[in-house]
Formats: sequence, structure tokens, C-alpha cells
Amino acid sequence: MLRENLRIFKGLVFIADLCLVAISFQGAFMFQNFRLGIHANIFTHDDLLLPALAIWALIFWSQQKCYIFRLRKVGEIIWSCLRASLISSALFMTFVFFLGYLGGGRQQILLFILGSACLTIILRLAILLLLSFYRARGFNYQTVLIVGTSEMALNFADKIMNYVHYGLKILGFVDLEKRPYLWRYKDIPCIGEISELPCILKTMQVDFVVFAVGKKFLDTIEQSLQICEEMGVRVSVLMDFFPTKLARKRAHSFFDSPMVSYDPVPALSFSIIMKSFLDRVLAAIGLVLALPVMLAAAIAIKMTSPGPAVFRQPRCGLNGRRFTLYKFRTMVTDAEEMKKDLMKFNEIDGAAFKMKDDPRITRIGRILRKTSIDELPQLFNILKGDMSFVGPRPPLADEVVNYDRWQRRKLSMKPGLTCLWQVSGRSDVSFDKWMRLDLEYIDHWSLWRDAKILARTVPAVLKGTGAR
Repeated sequence: MLRENLRIFKGLVFIADLCLVAISFQGAFMFQNFRLGIHANIFTHDDLLLPALAIWALIFWSQQKCYIFRLRKVGEIIWSCLRASLISSALFMTFVFFLGYLGGGRQQILLFILGSACLTIILRLAILLLLSFYRARGFNYQTVLIVGTSEMALNFADKIMNYVHYGLKILGFVDLEKRPYLWRYKDIPCIGEISELPCILKTMQVDFVVFAVGKKFLDTIEQSLQICEEMGVRVSVLMDFFPTKLARKRAHSFFDSPMVSYDPVPALSFSIIMKSFLDRVLAAIGLVLALPVMLAAAIAIKMTSPGPAVFRQPRCGLNGRRFTLYKFRTMVTDAEEMKKDLMKFNEIDGAAFKMKDDPRITRIGRILRKTSIDELPQLFNILKGDMSFVGPRPPLADEVVNYDRWQRRKLSMKPGLTCLWQVSGRSDVSFDKWMRLDLEYIDHWSLWRDAKILARTVPAVLKGTGAR
């Protein structure tokens, strides 16, 4: 019987992964020779096969989630495998690049990488189908005892019954509230009270106990937890104590202490890392391409008004962290002092200042703002990691002080050069809508969404919509 929690099962799947990687490598080699009309032996002794196997073995074995099938959704299992394949492929491509082999066998390498990823994913789908087949017939399951009869406990039971392929079987509920009668929920019986837990564990085959209780019962289950520990029964405690509207709950350990984190923004992931990597690469390329325009803008500013060409201003970045933002100077040098007298002409509500026909803006500054050339020095901010290409615009510290509580959440993601506000009218958008657009971006962030915002930014900049 398959038991994925056993080390031998993980080892077998790991060996199967390496065999599939070798088969993929061999298949790519044979396809390349067949396409070129070269007769070759069935097996190849290519020097890259052993390094490839070593890289895939190192990465896949370090990514233990690749070999966990119970209590995980199909998408999560496939993503774990795909993520390990992408990391392995990147390391392998780097290896062959330094060997100088990339140019000669590019198609073979690409076929190998695609083939290995597809085969390892197909292997997991086959394992999932086999496990579902056995579990639906009552094999390869683990028994669960649920302590609690509240809505939390019933919802947990529903999830187990809705996902039969997880391989869990509910023995029954244990009443924590000392009800005067026993009851059933969807053919699952209440088999006793919490005081009877030791007897239940002695007389029944229980793989693990789940405590699905509310906050008010946390103090009362301590003794029961100790009983389970003493009797050698595994215990899980549902930590859904605090309902949240936006934050994503995440359980993990911190210095071996269990911890629940509530993330109101996308947690660190492969996509976030890719976003940061692409930001720096594109910023470096952008600086090289924009250098002539930036030099011309700097010369024009110096020739038309006294003062520095680049304006430096403290802004609030991720979680309120201060950084120096760079822009081409579009105003007179004493613009901040003049702002105090102009506050009565502020045309935007909320904690921001916008004024049409602002007298502080220089003649060349209006052109730079209309074309958004004044934002180009922020490519240095992106290169330094203070900003991103797409994200909420970085506010001033005195604006943040006047934020409403819900508006402060815009600082929970790295600020950007453009965002939904930029492509939705810019200065023509009210402050309240501006904040809500930023939060909408945070709540629905993805790399694809970033790409679409960047694509919409170009025509918005060319039209100069809402630019002041």
C-alpha cells in the first residue's frame, strides 16, 4: 500500500524524478540527431548528463514540498514541482553558458528542460490519480478525531468530506461544551466529551487529533494536549481565531516556535522575487537607453533656471521606510517655502497637494511633466531597490501623517513609477479614488497585471492625460 508519509515512498518518487530527467535528456539528444539525420547509439555519454542529474537531484531534494501529497491541492503540488524545475533549469542554463555549450546545442537543451518539467509533473498527476483511486475505496487513509462542535469544527469536517483524495477519515467529534446529549453531523457522530478523551484514544485507532475550538476554550485544552502528547498521538490546532477580510493567514515557525502570520499583501514568493529581479534588469536597460534624453533634460534645466538639475526629496517607501527620491527639477528652488502660501489653492481632497497652473513650475518643467521625462531619474531608485516599476506612488512623510487608517495600507507594498492611478487620469483622479486604486492593485497583484499596467502607461504618458 502506498504511504506517502513514509521515507521510502519519497525516495522512490525522487528516484523516479531523476530517471525521468535522464530520459528527457536522452530523448532531446535522440530528437536532435534524428532531425539532423545523424545516426547515433540509443544511449549517449554526453558530459552534461551527470551535471544535469546532480543539479536536479540537489534542487528537488531540497524542495521537500515536491514530495508531499497529503492535504495539498493539485495546483499546489504541480506548482512545487514546476518551481523546482524552473530553479534547476536556471542553474543548468548558467552552467552550460559558462562552459560555452549553449550556442551549439541550444535546441537540445530547451527540449530537455521542457521535457523534464512535463514528465515530472505528469508523474505527480499519475500518483494523485492512483492515490485518489485507492482512497475512494477506503485504502490509504488516516483517521481524524475532531475536538470541538462549533461552526469552526463543522467547517473543518466539511472540507475533509469535500476532498476525499486527501485521504482523511473522520472518526467523530469530541464535545468540549458538555452538551446534555450526543448528536450527529452528516453521519459523523459525537462520540463523547473532552473528559473521555483518554478512553477514546485507548479504544479507537486515531492517527491524529484536531482541536477546532474558539479563543475562549484555548485555556481549557492544555491538559488535553498534554494527554495526547503522553499517549503518543499527533495533534493539530486550528488557528483560525481572528477573522480577517484581506490578510492571508500563514502558519510557520520562528526559531522553532509556532507562529501565525497575517499578510495583508502578497507574501514573499517566486513571483515577488521575479518582480524585483526584472525591475533591476529593466531599470539598467532603461538608464542606458534614456541617457541621451536625460542629459538633454539636465542641460535644459540648468540653462533656463538657477539651481540643481536633479531634485532630491525624502519619500516614504515600503512600510514607511524613508528613502531619497530623484526627479528632474521642474519647480523653482524655493518651491517648498511657497507651498505653505499656496495650500489654500489645493484642488485635491485628502492628504495631498495638487494645483492647476502651479506658479512654482518652470517653463521647461511644464514640458518635462507633460512628457513624464521628469520621472526618468527614478530609474536609479528602482536600480537601488527603493522603488519598483509598478506600485503605489511614494508619498511625502507629512502626507502619510494625515492618512486615514485604511489609507496607510498603501505603504505595505514597494512604491512604483506607475500604477493604476497613472493610467486612470493621474491628477484628474480624486484623492480617495487614488487611494482605492492603490489598494485595488495591492489586493489583486500579479506579474501579468504589472505587465498590463506598464502597457497602458505608455499611451497615457504620450497623451499627457492628467499630467500637471
